Amino acid sequence: MTPEKPRRRADDELDSNPSDVADTIGHEARNRVLLEIWYANQQGTPITIWDLPQPTGLPLRAAFAAARKLESDRLVAIGDNPSDPFGATLRVRKAAMPHLRKLHPTRSVI
Repeated sequence: MTPEKPRRRADDELDSNPSDVADTIGHEARNRVLLEIWYANQQGTPITIWDLPQPTGLPLRAAFAAARKLESDRLVAIGDNPSDPFGATLRVRKAAMPHLRKLHPTRSVI
């Protein structure tokens, strides 16, 4: 006897597409994450995905999705940490500088 797939009710939510999370968090969340990474980089403080929820006010899942979206846009580099994906260090790439200039209130700092 082969196992059957579990039946879904009409009101069940599907969690199968993680890219939906990145689409729902929007540009404001990605901008907050980008600015926090930039601030930490400027201070010489290592920042990880674990660190993002507190300064950004985002849940960990949304902060992770924003960081991954920024990485796919080549604005942020995520260091590899196979034992702890959320512990990987983050840094802003040079390609993000024009975007940061638009976000940061004092352009002379960037």
